Amino acid sequence: MIFLKKKCKKKLLLGIDLGTTYSLVATVIQNRVRLLLDEQKRYLLPSVVHYKKNTVTVGWDALKNTIEDPSNTISSVKRLLGRSLNFVKNTFPILPYFIEEDEKKGLFFHTDAGVITPVDVSSHILKNLKERAIFLFNQEIHASIITVPAYFNDIQKKATKQAAILAKINLVKLLNEPTAAAFAYGVKIQKKDIIFVYDLGGGTFDISILKLHQGMFEVLASSGDSNLGGDDFDYVLADYIYKKSNLSDQCNDFFQSSLLKIAKSTKIKLTQYEKVKVSFLNWEGYITRDEFNFIIIPFVKRTLLICSNLLEEINLSIEKIEEVIMVGGSTRVPLVYNQVSKFFNRKLLNDINPDQVVAIGAALHANMLFNINVKRKIILLDVMPLSLGIEVMGGFVEKIILRNTALPISKTKEFTTYKDNQKSILIHIVQGERELVKDCISLSRFVLKDIKPQKAGLVRISVTFEVNTDGLINVTVLEQNSNKEEVIQINNNTVLKNINISKIVENSLKNSKNDYYFRVKEEKKMESVRVLNILDNALIKYQHLISSKELKKIKFFEEKLKKSIEQDDFFAIKTNLKKLDEASINFFSLQLKKTINCSSILNSLKEDV
Repeated sequence: MIFLKKKCKKKLLLGIDLGTTYSLVATVIQNRVRLLLDEQKRYLLPSVVHYKKNTVTVGWDALKNTIEDPSNTISSVKRLLGRSLNFVKNTFPILPYFIEEDEKKGLFFHTDAGVITPVDVSSHILKNLKERAIFLFNQEIHASIITVPAYFNDIQKKATKQAAILAKINLVKLLNEPTAAAFAYGVKIQKKDIIFVYDLGGGTFDISILKLHQGMFEVLASSGDSNLGGDDFDYVLADYIYKKSNLSDQCNDFFQSSLLKIAKSTKIKLTQYEKVKVSFLNWEGYITRDEFNFIIIPFVKRTLLICSNLLEEINLSIEKIEEVIMVGGSTRVPLVYNQVSKFFNRKLLNDINPDQVVAIGAALHANMLFNINVKRKIILLDVMPLSLGIEVMGGFVEKIILRNTALPISKTKEFTTYKDNQKSILIHIVQGERELVKDCISLSRFVLKDIKPQKAGLVRISVTFEVNTDGLINVTVLEQNSNKEEVIQINNNTVLKNINISKIVENSLKNSKNDYYFRVKEEKKMESVRVLNILDNALIKYQHLISSKELKKIKFFEEKLKKSIEQDDFFAIKTNLKKLDEASINFFSLQLKKTINCSSILNSLKEDV
C-alpha cells in the first residue's frame, strides 16, 4: 500500500469506485495495483460530505457529524442521483435533509453552505480522492475511470460524468461495477468461463453475466436494483431495535441518526458474532444473528429473484456458470454468502477484498487502455442495461436498441407521418421494456418543426441512436426530403420517476403476453380507423364509379367494422377489416391504388399538438 509521497515517472492513471457507503481509488505501479491511502493509512473514504457556512468536509471527518448535525451531513447520495422529489418522499421518507426540487425537477439540499445538489456532493467526494492521488504522487492525473452500477440509466450516468467535470477529473470512461470486478479476477481466470458477478453494496445491487474468451470479456446481460443494499439492512435493524427498546416517544433527527449508527455497528459485529449487546439511551439488550437474518431475508431473496429473472431472460442454466464473484461490503453478511452459495450450488469467489475489487478492476482497465507495455490485454464488451426506443402512434414504444445489446452501437430506423399535411413531429425518446410509453422511462422530448406538408406516409424521418462504451446516448433525427437534421441531447436535469430498474425487467417478463396482445389490438384499431377515413373521403368524391349494389356492400361492412371497434372486439375487427378490404378492392383499384397503405400506421410518429 502507498501512503508516502512518491514521484510517479509514468502517467498517473486512476481507477475510482464512487460507492454509496465508501469510495476508494487505485492505480497500477510496476504492474501491481496499489490502493491509495490517506495520511492515517486508510484506503476507504466514507461517501459522506458535511456542509458548513464556509467549509466542506469529506470522508471520516464528515462522518463524525452524522449525529451532531444530520441535516447538513449528506450520505448515500448515490441513491439520489437522477431522482425526483416524489421518489425520495416515497422511498426515503425520514431522511433528515431539507430537500426541494428546482424548476427542472432536479433535487437540491438546503444546507448551511447554501443550495447543494446530489451532483455537487458526488463531485466533492471525487475531488477528495483526486487530491489524495495528487498528494501521494505530486503530479497531475493523466486519466481516470469511474465505476457505476451496470443498470444505471443514461440520466444517472450523465450525473456521474457531470460530477467528474465539477471535480476537474479527466474522465475517460465510465465502467460498470460488475465488469470491473470481473476484470480484477481476469488474470486468475484463464479458461473460457461464463462468470456471474453478484455485487451487493451499501445502497445498490448489481449483477452481470460475462463470458471470457480469446482475451475478451463479453457482457452477456446485466440487471440490478438501485434501491437495495446494506443501507436497507441498517434501516430495518434500526427499526427493529427501536421497537424492541420501547422508546416510542423519541422521533427527532438526532434520535434517528444515533439509532442508525448503532444499527450499522451492530450489523458489522453480527458478521463475526452470533449475539451482540446493544446499548441505546437507557435501554440495553441483545440482538442475535438469527434475529438479524429474519428481518433481512426478504432483501436477500429479492436479490436472488433478480438473479433468477436474468438467467431466465437469456436462457442460461446455473450449471453453465463456472464462477460466481462476490462484490460489495454487504456480501460479508453470512446470510448473504450462504443464500447465494446455495442458489448457485457452488463455492463463491471472494478472495479479493469485496470492498476493493471494483477499484482494482478499474485501475487495471485504465492501465491496459493507456499502457502499451501490458502483456495480457483484455478487451471489454459491455451491453445496454435497458432497451431504447421512440414513441409512435397510440402511445406505443418502437424499440430501436434492445436491452443487453453489445456496446458501442449505432442503429437507425425510419419513421413517417400519420396525418396528411403534418408540419411537425414529436420525437419522444424512452427507455424500458414495456410496450406502452407510460410504463417506460421518459428521457427526452423534441419537436421537429417546419416539415414540408405532404400526404401521410410520404415523409421520411430517420432516427439514429448512438450509444458509446460508457452507455451514453446521442440521437440524430433527419428529415430525408429536406435533409433537415437535429441532434438531441438528453437533458442532464431530467429525473427518473419513482421507478425501480429491476422491476422494469421483471414487469416486462410478467406482462409481455398481455402487452403484446394489447399493442396488436390497438394497432389494428388504428389501422381500421385510418382505412375508414380514407374510404369515406374517397366515396364522397368517387362513389359514382361503382354500382349501388357495390356501394351498399361497402357501407354494410363499414358499419360492421365501426361496431367491432366500439365493442373493442379484436377478432371481429380483423374479420370485418378483411371483408371491407375485399368489398372495396375494386373501388380502390379504380381511384386509390397508391393511396391506401394499411401498414403505414406502423412506425408513424405523433404530430406535435
